[in-house]
Amino acid sequence: MNGKIYKLKDNELEVVHEEKHQNENNFQELLSKYPDLIPGDWIDTENPRRWLLVGREIDNIDLFLLDQDGIPTIVEVKKGTNPEIHREVVGQIFDYASNLVFSQSVETIISQIKSNNPITWQEFLETLPDEEEFFEKVKTNLEEEKMRLIIVSDEIPRNLQNIIEFLNNKMESTEVLALEIKQYTDDTTGTRTLVPRLMGHSRIITPLEPELSESTFFENLDDVGVDFYQELMDFASKNNLERKWTRKGFFLTIPIENREVKILQCYSKLYSFGQSVFSTQFNISKEVRGGDEIFQKCLDSILEMDDFYKVGHGFGFKIEKNLDENQWREFKKILVDMKVKIERNGVN
Repeated sequence: MNGKIYKLKDNELEVVHEEKHQNENNFQELLSKYPDLIPGDWIDTENPRRWLLVGREIDNIDLFLLDQDGIPTIVEVKKGTNPEIHREVVGQIFDYASNLVFSQSVETIISQIKSNNPITWQEFLETLPDEEEFFEKVKTNLEEEKMRLIIVSDEIPRNLQNIIEFLNNKMESTEVLALEIKQYTDDTTGTRTLVPRLMGHSRIITPLEPELSESTFFENLDDVGVDFYQELMDFASKNNLERKWTRKGFFLTIPIENREVKILQCYSKLYSFGQSVFSTQFNISKEVRGGDEIFQKCLDSILEMDDFYKVGHGFGFKIEKNLDENQWREFKKILVDMKVKIERNGVN
């Protein structure tokens, strides 16, 4: 049954009836034009969220947004009459989130923003203290899978609310919310009234896990992972490569000119895709003189090796088996060659 709200006019109570949104595409258009319908002050009362639209229908995502802290925000829109709103939408939005981690780089995100939203892009930048720092946050959030997932509908069923509240109580880096937006039309004036209601904030806030150390990192590996990382760390020690620990693994870095250029992302089993190694194309391209050319040569050589695969603009390796002797020899040769070129070219 449709709802209603009331207005008081000339001491008379008048009814304004709810009008359902026409279709999901219409709903998307409304949110892309007016992202502030997602109530940022409800999400964070002390520092209300502001939204920058990256685009619509990116990697099947209805709306892809960033907030002022560079947190990727995925919005999935469903009509209340769509049967997927009860359960399937949760699996769907998590699938989109996992794909986003691998398919999007900072460079592609910047390109999409400039193409889809050039005016708001400039206005949003004016509110930021530093553009470069902002996109470094975007990159870090993607790497650590820190994101926000919002399911939007004109009617959020109770069972979906329960699922979302349960997920928020169990998850650390990803926030899941539901947003109900009801629409009321005043036939006498033609005015549309939109009433958003955010759900999912019964979340129990727990402290973030501390960064790993070498001992806790090895505790979160299987036998194959232990063998792989012992070999990699021995190689790193012999070639003046350092480790920068994170909550799920570490970055392998080249110390240069009082800086640390990240060349590999190394994950334990704590990572959602398991113990894995990925390239850091953005860091090398952005921080190193001639970094694009250096990384591309490395990428071309790596992808000629068995078991390494292309991920976005870089490469990945899932540590389900160790490298054989010939693979290790080639992998180390490529890393040493990249290190020599980075040290020779210097940083920007």
